[in-house]
Amino acid sequence: MLRRRDFLGLSSLALTGGMPGLFARAAEASARADANDHALVVIELRGGNDGLNTVIPFEDPLYYRNRRTLGIPKGDVIRLGASDLVGFHPRMGALGELFHAGEVAVVQGVGYPEPNRSHFRSIEIWHTGSCEPKAPPAGWLGRYLDAEAPASASDGDGDGPADAFPRGLSLTDILPQALQARRAIVPVVAEIDAFGGLGGPEAALLRKLSIAREGGQGRDGAAGAEPGPGPVAFLRRQAETLYRTADRLRAVAEKSRTTVEYPEGNLGEQLRRGAQILGAGLGVRVLYATQDGYDTHANQADEHGNLLEALSASLAAFRRDLDARGLAGKVLVMVFSEFGRRVDENASRGTDHGAASCLFLVGARVNGGLAGRYPALDKLGDGDLLFNTDFRSVYATLLDRWMGCPPAETLGARYPLLDLIATS
Repeated sequence: MLRRRDFLGLSSLALTGGMPGLFARAAEASARADANDHALVVIELRGGNDGLNTVIPFEDPLYYRNRRTLGIPKGDVIRLGASDLVGFHPRMGALGELFHAGEVAVVQGVGYPEPNRSHFRSIEIWHTGSCEPKAPPAGWLGRYLDAEAPASASDGDGDGPADAFPRGLSLTDILPQALQARRAIVPVVAEIDAFGGLGGPEAALLRKLSIAREGGQGRDGAAGAEPGPGPVAFLRRQAETLYRTADRLRAVAEKSRTTVEYPEGNLGEQLRRGAQILGAGLGVRVLYATQDGYDTHANQADEHGNLLEALSASLAAFRRDLDARGLAGKVLVMVFSEFGRRVDENASRGTDHGAASCLFLVGARVNGGLAGRYPALDKLGDGDLLFNTDFRSVYATLLDRWMGCPPAETLGARYPLLDLIATS
């Protein structure tokens, strides 16, 4: 019998984003999901990346007037094109090579109405795809996973076949709000690794959940009934999914080697693991990774350069790894941050929380180049860059043209699609 303290103990494992809801699954959504084998990798730059020093308007004197010590010298900027007035930070050489190969789309001036400078609130807006005061109960990617899971993966109560593998995985230390779902189970790979082979006290709890029933006889002869709707049944499904995921990920790690060298650091390790998972053909559609450290309020120059170099090198290594596995045309990467930084640097040679910034799409199937307009530095909103591209238009484009999913059903509204992804 599952005791109350066992039930409460599971909450610390953070295996999923919520309890299942009672809503119907559309058959055509399942068919779309089965027919589309594209994968989306989302990389979040935590802390608020300084877009002004990432994609630099080196021909605008207002840039240097506001960035008295942090301004990147014009001669050091990586030029993106002969006629372009912006360029990459000098330590983004690896991403610059991908840009010149046509595999990077730089979306300029991305944001949302009435921007919020709070990390918590702005992250909530980006993760849920909603600016409403009350955030949706599931993230935008969690809603996609709920709607697009194949019909064979779950019946009316969400109890799927024993060999079903999750379509979404988080490569991070905790489950991001974007992947929180009402029905889909989204494991956190770092937590699976932390179980140390599933031999600790958490494993004992998960074993209890894997056989727990709400009265009657369990499959192992213990007290319990056949599974049905309810919290215990849902937690048992979580446990079973975790076991299956752990077993398969261990097999992937043993069999799926790579000769590609990734840069040291957490992001490189996350993407190396992501390439292994995608190369194993497990049907994963969404992976989520993060890079910390972008809240650069003081002494920004060196730290920001280090972060951008690691990001750039990790993306280039991931691209080479995908190419070696024959997956270059199947995977698209989106890189975003919850907000940019203020235009004027502060007295600590750093930058404070801002608003609009840039966003990257990386992959063999993107329409490479600059998209949108660079925000004007002489028309600011309370010292911040003004957005001209709603981030939900990027989401809608990814859902429609990459993932094969009607975006309005996931986002709850219609947003203009952007010309960011090649149709053939």
